[in-house]
Amino acid sequence: MDSFCHLIIAQETTTEASWIILIDQGEDTGVPTTNCIQYIIPRICEIFKLKIANLRAFEVWPYHQGGPRLKYTEVVISDISFDDDNERVLRNSWRPTDDQDAKILDQLIETVGDKVIREEV
Repeated sequence: MDSFCHLIIAQETTTEASWIILIDQGEDTGVPTTNCIQYIIPRICEIFKLKIANLRAFEVWPYHQGGPRLKYTEVVISDISFDDDNERVLRNSWRPTDDQDAKILDQLIETVGDKVIREEV
């Protein structure tokens, strides 16, 4: 089990960038975030034929466990390559989400519904 139990993929109409939104179900629910991102994002790109250059990924989690406010962090992906064992290697870093992107994320999550954050699978 990993810490991200829900996933939203959205297409930005003006730039055609794809947004991947990973919804964290809380602390200590599974593998470290980095491992989850390294596992999920390359596979999403492969399955949905997304170009890494047009991809924006965001982590979403509550500020406080059980609280209504959400915190967003953008995952900045610099490269996906393969190691000697032919396993995917994702190089990434994190940066705070700017105000405009946070508003868009709020709208996307509200549109999908509160169950995305709270519902157990």
